[in-house]
Amino acid sequence: MKPRNNKTSRERKWGRFLKIAGDAGTIAMSLRDKPSRLDWIAVAMRVVGLGMTIRDERRRAEAGDPWKFFSDIEGVEWTEVPEEFRRLVMEHVTDATIDDKFWDGDEHSAFICKGLIGDELVAWIGEGQNIADGPYVLTARQVETYRSLGDRLWRRIGSNHALYGMTGLVGDPFIGDGVIATAQMRDLRTRMKAFLAADVSRSYLLAGPPGTGKSMAIRWLVEDLGLSSVRIDLAVLARLHGTHSPNLATSLETLLRLLRPRAMILDDLDRVAVTAALLAFLELAQKTCKVVIASANSIDKMMGAALRPGRFDDIVRVERLDPDVLRKLIDNDGALFDRLAPLPAAYVVEYVKRQRVLGKDQAMGELDDLVKRSGQIAASADCDAD
Repeated sequence: MKPRNNKTSRERKWGRFLKIAGDAGTIAMSLRDKPSRLDWIAVAMRVVGLGMTIRDERRRAEAGDPWKFFSDIEGVEWTEVPEEFRRLVMEHVTDATIDDKFWDGDEHSAFICKGLIGDELVAWIGEGQNIADGPYVLTARQVETYRSLGDRLWRRIGSNHALYGMTGLVGDPFIGDGVIATAQMRDLRTRMKAFLAADVSRSYLLAGPPGTGKSMAIRWLVEDLGLSSVRIDLAVLARLHGTHSPNLATSLETLLRLLRPRAMILDDLDRVAVTAALLAFLELAQKTCKVVIASANSIDKMMGAALRPGRFDDIVRVERLDPDVLRKLIDNDGALFDRLAPLPAAYVVEYVKRQRVLGKDQAMGELDDLVKRSGQIAASADCDAD
């Protein structure tokens, strides 16, 4: 919260008092000698002006201090909106009005302004056209306020899938069509359906080498189960590393309360340091969402505390592309199957694209290059994400 400048406030106050005293002295001097009719008119005008000045000063004296509003109101607790979501909140506020009880009438002074999101109250401290502090929501109505805002955000996104990254909240370019489900994916879907039908929240971690189709499987599962989702960009989670600050965790918690997605997606979780804030967030996510589903290239370097039930209930290992799927992709070409089977799924999909667009002869001529690229990446210690 912005500190109040008491020195400037006192200087302005004494300046106004001296002006009142000067105006009163001017009136007294005008009445010292025999005043003419014009003098009386001038005195009357000065008296009216002095009365208005005294009225304004009385209003200033009676006005509450806006900088104490969010901490001094007995029995009412306010919660400040996390920085990342302040703009979103203000974009959806309607019926904004100044609370005269907390404004002294000076256009340069701070004031309390209140508005609505739906039927929920939002307040902030304004100075001129600027927001000096806030916005704040009523703590007792925090869930309802964020729910009202979340409904508006989903309509603005225009999709059932959102992405939260460094650029803010946008629609997630979700691609689940055209994916051939593996037997493992179908089995996992059946398992997820059972827990959803029982109304039991569940978390899943898909672990395996890059290119095995973990991200593709996650998107297919979420789409097939008809779940709304929020995918959290790895760059956002990376800000947790080394900071040990609760601010980001608070922002992520607010995000979940805003959108209330049925599924939360975390890609390449093993690239993020496992901190206490992250562990707490994983537990909160499972309490907020019906499904938490993440991918990791390797779980060996992940802290054991992150892998226990309650944070990740099921760990699903994804090694290679399902043989049945591969045969469908290449129309049961036995010789081609032997060459493609060892490759990660991403390279198989790339080959199939080239064959469809460029023709089989050219795609086969470029297959050696794909195999070589796959080997180089597999040998690298810092593999690209799938």
